[in-house]
Amino acid sequence: ESKGHCQGRGHQMADPTQQEVILQFMSLASCDADFATSFLEANGWNLELAVQSLYGDAGGAAAGGGGFGGGGGGGGGGAGLGAGDLAALGGFGDGDDVRAPMAQFSDTLVGVDPAARPAHRRPPPQSAANHPLEAFRDFRTEGSPSGGDDDDTAAGGGGDGAIFGLPKRAKNLSEIYRPPTEICFVGSFEELRLTGRQQSRWLLVNIQSPTEFASQQLNADTWTDEGLRAVLGSSFLLWQRYFDSEEGATYCRHYLREDATFPHIGLLDPVTGQLVKSWHGFTAAERLMDKLMDYADRPPKDISWDEPSPAAPQPAAPAAPAAATAAPA
Repeated sequence: ESKGHCQGRGHQMADPTQQEVILQFMSLASCDADFATSFLEANGWNLELAVQSLYGDAGGAAAGGGGFGGGGGGGGGGAGLGAGDLAALGGFGDGDDVRAPMAQFSDTLVGVDPAARPAHRRPPPQSAANHPLEAFRDFRTEGSPSGGDDDDTAAGGGGDGAIFGLPKRAKNLSEIYRPPTEICFVGSFEELRLTGRQQSRWLLVNIQSPTEFASQQLNADTWTDEGLRAVLGSSFLLWQRYFDSEEGATYCRHYLREDATFPHIGLLDPVTGQLVKSWHGFTAAERLMDKLMDYADRPPKDISWDEPSPAAPQPAAPAAPAAATAAPA
């Protein structure tokens, strides 16, 4: 059967060695018997030489390295890559051809003069009237001295919904939920305590959250109550901040727990700094005023501000000399 497959050029090869070479070449080159016979005849029946001629030098080198067994004909099989070939290809060569390692060095990537750096500006403290997450805020109106009443004043006080004897009707949500900036203390917490001690007034701290609607309810319903405003104006100092502002976060660390509920209203003694009473969530004006009346009748006292400084002792006046009464002799 193998003889039938190995027929080429119209004659039957009788040499079993050549038949074996043909079968090996057919398996390597994936060709038929006629093609293998013609290629082997052209290369003197040298299997390795025929493979080199078919695939080129690289294939011949691979074939030679593989060492085809049973190859008939003379020697002269392709040898593998030598040391010189490897050196030419950038592989293993003589030690003199190896590049020396780069010397270690250090340098500055970007040289900046410290004196030329821009000064770090500390951001201004964030008050309760300029939070970026506030939904119902008109910052341009809140920044005006009149508090958003310029249009009505220019019209003679007869703006939209303004009737003599009745409160002016709010035009939009920013006016409804506007913070009570006109009754809030302007200054830091230390200045708040100092003013409370000097004026003997309780400190009412309101810590709000811009994402809690209860904070907006306090601005719209509680802090706008006229009765509550009268009580606050006589015996209290209102200080309003957001919990994530610098001063608000400092207050929360000192007076509130980590799981505090906002909005928070705290009543503080300006003398000792103690948190006397607190409310969480929305608190109606009537309820808050009822609790604050108990403290309005007994304002905090700071002895160091009430007692006058002791007067320095006055030196005693020197005694007058006694008059001479001796009679003449």
